[in-house]
Amino acid sequence: MSEYWDETVDFLAVGSGAAGMTGAIVAHDRGARVLVIEKSELYGGNTALSGGALWVPDNHLMFEHGIEDSSEEGLSYLETVTDGSSSPEKLSRYISAAPEMVRYLQDNSQVCFEIVPLYPDYYPEEVGGKSGGRSIEPTEIDALRLGNVFEQQRTLKYRSRLMAFLSIKINEAPLLMGGGRAMLGLMSRLLFGYLTNWRARLRGLKNTRLTLGKALAARLRLSLLDRDVPLWLNAPLRELIVEDGRVVGALVEREGRCLRVRAMRGVLLAAGGFEHNAALRRQHQQLPIGNTWTVGSESNVGDTISIGEKVGASLGLMDEAWWTPVFLPPTFDRALPMIVEKGLPGSLMVNKSGERFMNEASPYNDVVKRMYAANARVPSIPAFFVFDANYRRQYACGPVRPGFSQPDWSLSRLLRESFLTKASSLAGLAGKLGVDAEQLGATVTRFNQFARKGVDEDFGRGESSNDRYYGDPAVSPNPCLAPLETPPFYAVEVYPGDLGTKGGLRTDTEGRVLTASDEPIPGLYAAGNCSASAMGRTSPGAGGTIGPAMTFGYLAARHATESG
Repeated sequence: MSEYWDETVDFLAVGSGAAGMTGAIVAHDRGARVLVIEKSELYGGNTALSGGALWVPDNHLMFEHGIEDSSEEGLSYLETVTDGSSSPEKLSRYISAAPEMVRYLQDNSQVCFEIVPLYPDYYPEEVGGKSGGRSIEPTEIDALRLGNVFEQQRTLKYRSRLMAFLSIKINEAPLLMGGGRAMLGLMSRLLFGYLTNWRARLRGLKNTRLTLGKALAARLRLSLLDRDVPLWLNAPLRELIVEDGRVVGALVEREGRCLRVRAMRGVLLAAGGFEHNAALRRQHQQLPIGNTWTVGSESNVGDTISIGEKVGASLGLMDEAWWTPVFLPPTFDRALPMIVEKGLPGSLMVNKSGERFMNEASPYNDVVKRMYAANARVPSIPAFFVFDANYRRQYACGPVRPGFSQPDWSLSRLLRESFLTKASSLAGLAGKLGVDAEQLGATVTRFNQFARKGVDEDFGRGESSNDRYYGDPAVSPNPCLAPLETPPFYAVEVYPGDLGTKGGLRTDTEGRVLTASDEPIPGLYAAGNCSASAMGRTSPGAGGTIGPAMTFGYLAARHATESG
């Protein structure tokens, strides 16, 4: 038996993203003494860098907006799109518990959601799929409500003054990316709100309007502050302490000391994946792979997964990630996910041979998998996102705003020389890219024929309502298709990136960590990206990452406080 403890709590949450903070809130509300530890100097994890959405079938906001859904439809859809890569029991548990978790937080914490009514499931035409309403996002919040604590929240670093004040919601994103008057109206409203936030301006602060993952992390953190739940920063987990086969605590490094923290009811591992561990990625994942192509937090190196393994945990889905194509703009400190651009009209993606090889508007998880599949035949990593002057004038591309508001001459030298490739002809563009010029010309000619008819005969781009969500409704007959015919022509390199890895500790329906023989390890739970995702090898819709993270954090806290 252990002789002494430096700190004693009932529930220890390792990690300060959505999974860890949700578990901490719920455990506290059920009478537990709770401690949250975070190994980095900033809280929020991948959540604070994300879109902040949750994918939750049959949520109460759907009912309030008159959108019909049922748990049966949600489960049928999940079983179809996961295609055997996740257990039916975990899928069923998620479908029943996720709406309950959302309602609990909305009723009992600072966390507040709004529905994204028009965002379809990623595969809305599949059995049980829906054309909108299952994705929800956090409502905006002013960072000033957090006081000085907000300075400890993880955030993206920009080299663009525009991005310093631009905070949009998912519901606003189509207006921003679509260009034209809608974009100008949105930008004007955002700028007006920024300039008239006198409290922030007088204090010399940047934008304090928090949306997306920043808002979710802030609302969860504010909920912990309301409850006086301590959150230790710069406090990495070093080891789990096991007595008689049960995890009873942890060794935690803090201020140069290694503290023994007793956790009477359980330890929740919720400390992110291993996206920044190049060696682990090369060991488990398809090559080429890079730890610079990820959008995830730089502190996610898989140490929590390894610590779990040492006490008998088994692993799953280590070859998987929340894949997304990414840009590598020199004006950002990390990869930038390519979510919207790929479905806008007047653009296409080609490999080194100058060939299209997919429906570019597909769900981003599928885009990356098709890049790898194509790369086995023809070099396709990086691929090239190609567009013409019409696209450049009207739409954004990564950090580059539409040409009508940011013409080429106004771009920084970094963007002109290290991001955008430009030429007066397709042949000239091919030469600069090292792509077969004849094939690129033939590809664009064929694509233009499809665009004029509105039917992509090769890959079906624009047929799904998910494709069309980020298309341009002003373009007909297909909002995802327009010819590339007006010079100059442009290209940007695209890499197979990710929002974070999704493989790790295997868990059961209550978030308990499992051994190789499927036995739960008493006292040990996991949720979020350090666990093998309940979504298997797919992502069902916007928020398919954070929804399960919060739900299984919620379930783990409930189970730990019930079982004592």
